[in-house]
Order: sequence, then C-alpha cells, then structure tokens
Amino acid sequence: MEELKKIITDTHKVSITALNDFVAQFEIVSFSKNSILSIPEKKDKYLYFTISGVQKAYYFVDKRQCIISFTQANHFTCAPESFLTQKPSKYYFECITDSKFYRISYDNFINQTTKHKDIQDFLIEALMGLVNNITDRFIKQSTYSIEEKYKDFMRYNAHLINSIPHKDIANFLGMNPTNFSKLFNNVVIE
Repeated sequence: MEELKKIITDTHKVSITALNDFVAQFEIVSFSKNSILSIPEKKDKYLYFTISGVQKAYYFVDKRQCIISFTQANHFTCAPESFLTQKPSKYYFECITDSKFYRISYDNFINQTTKHKDIQDFLIEALMGLVNNITDRFIKQSTYSIEEKYKDFMRYNAHLINSIPHKDIANFLGMNPTNFSKLFNNVVIE
C-alpha cells in the first residue's frame, strides 16, 4: 500500500496516524477485462485506487459510446459525483484490461473523513485537482484541432497506446478512427 500512501502524502500533508488509519480501510480486489464497476442509475459504493490495469468511463448517446476518461495505475477512480453524493451514476466505468485495485467503501471513507481532518483536507485538495483536470480537458476538446488533441494525448499518455484499443482513443479524442490511424502513422511526437 506504499503507492497509495505516497499519492496521498504527495497531494497533501497527512499525519502518520491518519494516513495509516485511512489506508487500513482499503481492501485489494481484482476484476477481469470488460468487468463493469459502475453503471448508470446505480450508486457507486466504492472509491478505487488503481494498482494495475486500465479502465474507461463512458456513457451512451443514441447507442453510440462516448468515452470521457481513462484511468490507470496510481490514480484514484470511480464515478466521483456518484460516490461523493451517493446519487446514481450517469455513466459506466469498465476495465479495459485485467485490473487490480485498492478500494474503500463509502461508509468507511466518510468515517475516515469525519475522524481525521487531514483526510478531509486531502479530499478537498484531490477534488480541486480533479476539477482542474476536467476544466483543462473541456478547454482542449473545445479549442484544439484533431492533430493538437492527438499530440497532447500522446505527449502525456503514449505509454497507454498498446493497452487501449485505438478506436477507444479516437472516441475519447472526439475523432473518427480513420483520422486517428492517419495521425498515429504520420505524426511524429517530439
């Protein structure tokens, strides 16, 4: 659980007591490729920290899948608005590859944030980072050309190119798979 402790302490200063108590609430779980961990109209019961594997969050519009994010090792994941509000999720969360996680239940999570102000402060800091990432992605989706979107993805996520189907990356970037393939085969990333 050292990876989990490091991510927490790199985000916010947390006392050793609070950190150890919080991390002790997590259990290790594994899911096979294509396992769906969150579905619309159901509340997310767990917050996950990915140990290994790659996952995607998506919803459907007119039976067409729209991918909104990918998650990977050393990142927290869930449908955050569902987990934190205990209201039904608006999208699916699925394992693209076999995946292993640490997970904590909502009740244990709330207990820890009530018990330890350090953990509550960590949560606020992590949520601010999430909001910044969502805003950054929205701006890029609205203003970048398809080549700029591709280059930006490859600059930060090239290590995922063999783990995620290219059609899913194209979907995430808001382009058709043919354009993605052309960019993949012709654009050099510096």
